[in-house]
Amino acid sequence: MTAARPVVLIGVSLGLFMAGLAALSYRFPYGMAVEDTPLMVYVALTLAAGCLWACLPHQIRCSDQSSNAVVVIILLGLAMRGAMFFSTPVLEDDSYRYLWDGAVTARGIDPYQYAPAEFAADPVFDTVTLEDSSPDFVALKSLAEDHPEPHSRINYPYVATIYPPLAQAAFAIAHWIDPFGLTGWRLVLLMADLITLGLLLNLLRLYDHASIWISLYWWNPVVILQGFGAGHMDVLVLPFLLGALLLARTQRLIPASLALVGGAAIKLWPILLFPLLVRPLLRQPLKLIMVTSIFGASLLLVLLPQLLHALRPEAGLNAYASEWRTHAFLFSILEDVVFTATKAPGQAARFAVAAIVIALTGYLSLRFADNRDRLPALFASVIAALIFLSPTGYPWYFIWIAPFLPFAPHAGVVSLFVLAPLYWLRFQMGDASPVYQWAIVPIAFGAPLILFALPYLRRRSRDAFRHHYPGIE
Repeated sequence: MTAARPVVLIGVSLGLFMAGLAALSYRFPYGMAVEDTPLMVYVALTLAAGCLWACLPHQIRCSDQSSNAVVVIILLGLAMRGAMFFSTPVLEDDSYRYLWDGAVTARGIDPYQYAPAEFAADPVFDTVTLEDSSPDFVALKSLAEDHPEPHSRINYPYVATIYPPLAQAAFAIAHWIDPFGLTGWRLVLLMADLITLGLLLNLLRLYDHASIWISLYWWNPVVILQGFGAGHMDVLVLPFLLGALLLARTQRLIPASLALVGGAAIKLWPILLFPLLVRPLLRQPLKLIMVTSIFGASLLLVLLPQLLHALRPEAGLNAYASEWRTHAFLFSILEDVVFTATKAPGQAARFAVAAIVIALTGYLSLRFADNRDRLPALFASVIAALIFLSPTGYPWYFIWIAPFLPFAPHAGVVSLFVLAPLYWLRFQMGDASPVYQWAIVPIAFGAPLILFALPYLRRRSRDAFRHHYPGIE
């Protein structure tokens, strides 16, 4: 324990930061004008917490990695999450959609059938309620009238839910625990996070990494603030990703594929990781066909409730895939510069992003995925590409890559988490602000990209030097 004292001190300090940020969150009541909140103080504190957390990789390498500090690490991480149970979401309202979806699903009603705005009792949504006398419609109309506050705070109320079926099940469980309450939802997130913790500890052992590296995930300020403070549901996908990785490491590819199906039923994008799992089966075509068929059939079965509504104009998935853009860097360059002369630059940029990510996944699968020891880094590479290229660069998306940091604590990914609080400046400056769009966002994503590129550029420079001056080392 003594050898790990600097690591533990960082954990204690981060715990104090989280407690302070939880207390400060009450200065951000729903609906208050941003200029009346201590936003710059909040951003400064979260940046400081991120910088402190970024010291962990160095301190872990300098410590005795055989030190058994895991119990202390776990307890400190639980305390940080516990502090968030007493906080309020800061400038975030996604949780209201979760609570509404949970109430709808818990009543056995299809959450993809109706948009929340259809049940508005007043003109707050500036919409006309559709004429519908079905029992489901009447029940939801009554639900909205009984719970006007959470219902009126749902974001994008004109579109039906975007979240896949297994996420809806999690929302329903939270509703059964605590109807329309954040505590029940945070308990569901905590259950998922504890499963993630257990799987990650097992994976660290399988990959011969010291268990002290768990602190890089378990104390991650973005995971804690965005997952448990703001209540974002991205924590739910992690047990499925790590479960797939664990099963693939032990060559159980059918269960690993089914774990990815579970992840896709929370967030659709884990489908992209499937080629990384089945790469070793290229030498066994019959087994490859069997595993792929099981994966495809299971995916279709699980996602069918959402897919039946996917093409409707008010479908959330349709709106997200075709229109939304927030806090994006590389995507903005593609849309506003590369494809600006095309008829539909946004769609062209989306097709380009899809092509790049699919090509990268294919390349990594063929080039490296035959080596199971590389899987954590390969998963992280595909997820990092998604984050950097996404038209919506929300900081809670960074949670997807967080559990892979203990295996590959690259400075580029670490800096991505450190700079994540810059996202909140959009509320101060506005999305249309040139300073925000062409200074703040490029810093948030450009600096990590430079850190990613530096080792490659240095290696190319050394190779060129050796080529021109072969006798000099």
